[in-house]
Amino acid sequence: MPHTWQKALDSYQYSVRLSDFKDAPMYRRSCRRWFEYDTGIGDRSRTMEFEERFRELGPHSLKAWYEVVFWKHFSSEGTASHRSRTVIDNIKRSSVSASRLWRLCQRYVEDPNQDTFQSFRQNLVKGSAVAVAATFPAFICPEKFPMVDKHVADWARHNRSRHSYQKIGGPVLAEAPDLSGSVTALRDDIIVHREFVKSWIEWCQFTAGILNQRSEFHWRARDVEMAVFTAEISQKRPAPWDRLTLKPLT
Repeated sequence: MPHTWQKALDSYQYSVRLSDFKDAPMYRRSCRRWFEYDTGIGDRSRTMEFEERFRELGPHSLKAWYEVVFWKHFSSEGTASHRSRTVIDNIKRSSVSASRLWRLCQRYVEDPNQDTFQSFRQNLVKGSAVAVAATFPAFICPEKFPMVDKHVADWARHNRSRHSYQKIGGPVLAEAPDLSGSVTALRDDIIVHREFVKSWIEWCQFTAGILNQRSEFHWRARDVEMAVFTAEISQKRPAPWDRLTLKPLT
């Protein structure tokens, strides 16, 4: 069973060219290292390098946070720069420093609850959307925190019962919301959304633990999310033989 998870993780690709950000030249004037990073094919190894880059630079520079914001939005074809600019402008308006953002995110990592998450999120985004803010705990502490977005919510909505750990005393994924209607993003002001996000984090941590017991590969909660993300994306491919299915681990 773990081989289906390993295959999905090995197939993970999220290729990002930071130089595609329309405001990139403005940030390169002071220091050419900003918005020049290219993740290549965007496999796990190159993505981990980008995570490490953020952990090195994030405590000291807001531009490192801006890069991750654009990285997160890169798949939004045609709107990545606009969406990123909206978030970056909100960070600038909040007058928060990189060190304070880092401390707020660390506080959530050490004590994950609604209050610590909101305190961090409110300095990043205007409104209650979860996905962008949830990216940073996953970059700072990928051992414990996965990212969360529409793709993993879609996967959970169709697979939660098959991948329940209730019979072995483990976590159960809460019912994932349908994000294809009027609400298209996970929000922390909606109870059902909050319950799903909380259960998703616990479920990814537990799944990583099982995979670590059953394989020689070291799995992080973030790796579990990468495998789920890849499996869900593969379901939308036209050729059925390219689709990936994650077998339950119980």
